[in-house]
Amino acid sequence: MRRTALRGGLLGVVAAVVLSSTALAAITWGPRSGIPRRYSWNYGNALDATGTPGTASFRLTDVFISDATTPQAAFASTSADGVTWTRANRLSGSGVNAEDPTIAAAGQTLIAGWMTGFSAYDPVGAPRRVQVVQSQDGGRTWSGPKALSPAAGAVDYPVVAAADTSFGTINRYAVWIDALTGKVIFRERSGTTAWSDPIPIGATARKVSTGFSGFANVSAVGDLITVAWIADADGTLKARAIDLSATASATAAADRANWGPRTTMSEPVSLAQHGYPVVSSSPWVPGVTTIAWNTATSQVYVAVQGESIDPTPTTIWVDGPRAGKAYTGGYATAVEPAPGGFIAVWAACRDTSLVHDCNVRSADARVDLLSATSADGTTFTTPILIAGSGNQARRINDAPSLVATAGHVYTQYDASTSDGGAYDVFAKVAMGTP
Repeated sequence: MRRTALRGGLLGVVAAVVLSSTALAAITWGPRSGIPRRYSWNYGNALDATGTPGTASFRLTDVFISDATTPQAAFASTSADGVTWTRANRLSGSGVNAEDPTIAAAGQTLIAGWMTGFSAYDPVGAPRRVQVVQSQDGGRTWSGPKALSPAAGAVDYPVVAAADTSFGTINRYAVWIDALTGKVIFRERSGTTAWSDPIPIGATARKVSTGFSGFANVSAVGDLITVAWIADADGTLKARAIDLSATASATAAADRANWGPRTTMSEPVSLAQHGYPVVSSSPWVPGVTTIAWNTATSQVYVAVQGESIDPTPTTIWVDGPRAGKAYTGGYATAVEPAPGGFIAVWAACRDTSLVHDCNVRSADARVDLLSATSADGTTFTTPILIAGSGNQARRINDAPSLVATAGHVYTQYDASTSDGGAYDVFAKVAMGTP
């Protein structure tokens, strides 16, 4: 059993917890524990939470792909504390290979998605489509899969989002690139209504062997929805947002005329480091989303608080020395708004003998997972190590996801060997104070 697909990094899933007070600061990571499903991985956008933190209703849900069985399938596991996880629940059907899992939550509602037809087991040119499932009880039970794109089409890495709007509806959203046309496709479902027709809200000119690829990403909180994507082969990053409250309609996002202008970020994504944007939000930090990415030399992000997006990012960390180790690149950057601040996590490429140190397919590559926090969103702490590359079975640590509450931060990431011979699902807990 071996995973061969590559988005921005490699394998495995890890969940983690950070205890803090109002301003996130010094944190110390503890030992690993396991999420129960072997031969698993994801690419970020794969962890979210339902319920109220600090109460019995609070549950984390993690989604991932496993090829421990054929066809390879999307699974979900839940946890009340980020330490003990339920047995994995299969989400995808028995007739397709699933890949690129994604999840989002609002209240007790969850939506999870994946794409079909893009795995080590599918023939070249197999139809790739978006499928989603939903849960109304915090991930205990799930609906059957629903397709959001045509059976004969081709898609590029879908991502889902969800939010409890001011109109009294829980809205679900899905974004992907049409790999045949390059269009950024958006669909929404508001409350109990049907899914809206697909609309294009942007486009990419970047093409790879499987078609157009722009790694479109979406997140939503309250009435604010933000989408970002790679627009060309140079890594030009574009973004667009909509504030539903400004339109007085819960379904306004279904009309592209209601969206804010396309904004071109002042710094591109480093495609040489297989980078991609990650859009994040938290229901416990109303009115703000973030867009995070890696440039050729640093990890950066912007905070979005309306339809007008500032194109100039804030620097989280410039690649360089840390704790006696040198880093010459990074990718898979994610920044989560948290009560009292922000937390950033990214894959950091160690300085090795390689010409391109982020070449995660090379046996010589070493990728550590680092984190930093900020109380004001401007000045971030010196990075600390979440997961190192010293273990032979976990040379590559990447693709983190984040959930942050007033007292905890939960993160997951991939861990594997460069050749994909070893990959599994892990959990880890960190505790700290400001």
